[in-house]
Amino acid sequence: MNNSSAAWQHGYYAADGYTYGYYREMTPTHLAWAALLQGEVMPLQRFRYVDLGCGQGFNLILLAASFPDSQFLGIDFMPAHVRHARKLAEDAKLTNIRFVEADFMQLAQDPVSLLDASGGDLDGQVDYAVAHGIASWVSPTVRASLWALAGRLLRPGGLYYTSYNTVPGWLSAQPFQHLVRLNLRTAVDGGAAIRKTLEAFARLEEVKAPIFAAQPGLKARLKSAGELDMAYVTQEYNNQNWQPQYVADMMAEAGAVKLAWLGTATLPDAFDGLMPVAAAKLIQAEADPVMRESLRDIATLKAFRRDLYIKGKAPAWAGQRQRQVAATRFVSSPFMVLPEGSNGKLELATTAGKISFNRGAFKSVLDIAAQPGGASLNDIQLRTGDASLADTVQKVSLMMDAGWIQIPLAAPANASRLNLAIAQAVRDGAPYRALAVPGVGQATTIDALKALLLAESAQGAQFPAKAPAVEGLLEKLAQLRRTVTVSLEIEGAKHTEGPVFDAELERLVREFSGPFWQAGKSLGML
Repeated sequence: MNNSSAAWQHGYYAADGYTYGYYREMTPTHLAWAALLQGEVMPLQRFRYVDLGCGQGFNLILLAASFPDSQFLGIDFMPAHVRHARKLAEDAKLTNIRFVEADFMQLAQDPVSLLDASGGDLDGQVDYAVAHGIASWVSPTVRASLWALAGRLLRPGGLYYTSYNTVPGWLSAQPFQHLVRLNLRTAVDGGAAIRKTLEAFARLEEVKAPIFAAQPGLKARLKSAGELDMAYVTQEYNNQNWQPQYVADMMAEAGAVKLAWLGTATLPDAFDGLMPVAAAKLIQAEADPVMRESLRDIATLKAFRRDLYIKGKAPAWAGQRQRQVAATRFVSSPFMVLPEGSNGKLELATTAGKISFNRGAFKSVLDIAAQPGGASLNDIQLRTGDASLADTVQKVSLMMDAGWIQIPLAAPANASRLNLAIAQAVRDGAPYRALAVPGVGQATTIDALKALLLAESAQGAQFPAKAPAVEGLLEKLAQLRRTVTVSLEIEGAKHTEGPVFDAELERLVREFSGPFWQAGKSLGML
């Protein structure tokens, strides 16, 4: 029987660890731009950032390596999470990050001072506080403590990011989660409870149970539950207090701790013009933000929110805001390729559904932002001929959300020590899938082959100034393949040898020693 009901867990499923994910929306550059769209100016230098429920700490460590002049604190109540985070931060020799093992109720009942890595008191001094996903996984009492802690830590003008499952988008999954929770009483572990429930719903589908007709979104939920990382799925569905939230209730809880609604960190959602016209008019007609956001969720069947709250709403004056927006610089990502699209069009997935855009318009922005140092939004507007700055803001925001363009930092740090530690760990079997990119305060994905190439390219504790020769890397890989399996996916099939494999491997190694290495050096990755 699963023993995940210890008192210290407060009904949270803590038998297994969480995933080692990277979340672009939680980066300071993304948060600062999302806040600026709502009229708030946030710092990108010498700030304090606290992750409430930081999990394995991987996301926070990526950020700390990119912003060495700022302070980062991660709080989590699972000892295994904190142990992992501290070890990786130590391996990377990061001195601006600290991890604390504590739970929100403990901190609410015994408000000991929370200190950053420099020994500074964080009470009322934090610029960014974030909580990813957990608001819909914990009890109302724990959630109230989470809100209270965020309100206590933030300075006046501090930003709070909270992401969570929402109603009505998760209604279809409630019967599934209910059975998972029942199965957890006798299952050997959380994964077993998930699998047993998936089997039960598969049988229900076979007998054409009416629930599938009543809840059209259920089939897609079940499919994703069977395909996603089990470390995420067990955390998602096994919590005793699992409950998707109404945005109106979250707004009320925020108001109780002096946090005011600001807007969304999901950039496409910041533009009502992307919604169907009738729905947009209905929403915009509501002056009350509680009613407006509630209608938005119902109109779009929203399943997940990334909300921003501010402690003391005092937005920049209109002129100041416009100057700040126009002066913001953007640079093309060297790691993301603009899709070819179809008939000159690109489809982007938004909360309002898939929307078609002119590919040439996006390509023009990428070409302008590809120049050294990028280009300001004002320059982009002038050179693309957009009718208004607002048109350029929407276009750039959509491209930033897709990862095609990013905000460059004035003084890029160097994250080579962290990235080498990540590459070596992936070579040894770690499930990390991202590298820090300090030049833009973000991260980029890494696969097993690239991690292996990075680990083999290091000289001692650092990467050499010059990229390793392609021939030398191919020779090293040939030796390694005697004991290590290197698998490549080519046209939907996995290959481990043969002429097709050899040709693709050489292409990837040349790309690594050429464009990737050059970009990595220029952006402080290597």
